Amino acid sequence: MRFWRRRRPLAFTGLVNFRDLGGKPADGGTVRSGVLFRSDSLAYATPGDADRLVRDLGLSTVIDLRGEYEVSQLGRGLLADAPVDYYPAPIADVSGAEDLVGHYVAMLTEKGPVLAATVRHLSCAGTLPAVFHCEAGCDRTGVLAAVVLGLLGVPDDTIAADYAATAAAMPTIHQRVAVVVDRLGLPPRPVTLPAWEPDAALMTRMLDVVRERWGDMEGWAKSYGLNCDDLTALRKHLVVPA
Repeated sequence: MRFWRRRRPLAFTGLVNFRDLGGKPADGGTVRSGVLFRSDSLAYATPGDADRLVRDLGLSTVIDLRGEYEVSQLGRGLLADAPVDYYPAPIADVSGAEDLVGHYVAMLTEKGPVLAATVRHLSCAGTLPAVFHCEAGCDRTGVLAAVVLGLLGVPDDTIAADYAATAAAMPTIHQRVAVVVDRLGLPPRPVTLPAWEPDAALMTRMLDVVRERWGDMEGWAKSYGLNCDDLTALRKHLVVPA
């Protein structure tokens, strides 16, 4: 698949759900391109992929949202040996939910401290350029992307569209997840695979819950310990003023 950075195509062989979060409208400007990326597991990166991530993107930090057991069994891939900082932020083992929206809200509540600490890390000098990923780059990665973009003032429909962009990678993701579930000895997902699709409406509903419970994403962030200085620094690094 091909992804674009600064008008130049960047081709990956093993990564199917990698994209730049830049270029989106934000409060007071536009999300900066070329500094924050989301992806499926970097363990799938080929030697050429790893070289492009480090050399072409100038990657400084990898944020891994997988659980410790996942990482121990599935590994970190070639980036484990690259001159890149590794920041584990496990978003796993949340309570069961009847649907994906409930699962995402459980991440925001039960893993709120981990997510907030990750946002604070992104606001620190030297962290960027960074990429964050889970296994598929859909659920946990989608929630963190929504948190960051929401804090930058990106409109809900744009956040939902970014979440839904994973749909193009789902055929490969379904195949990979079936293998991973078997390797890890995990029970089947709480929803059937055909229902596990990144529909924009799911993210819109999660954002609606955020507003109902916390007022907005900033309200959520402050409830988990982030302060005005953290959010100001995040926006300084990630928003290009209009």
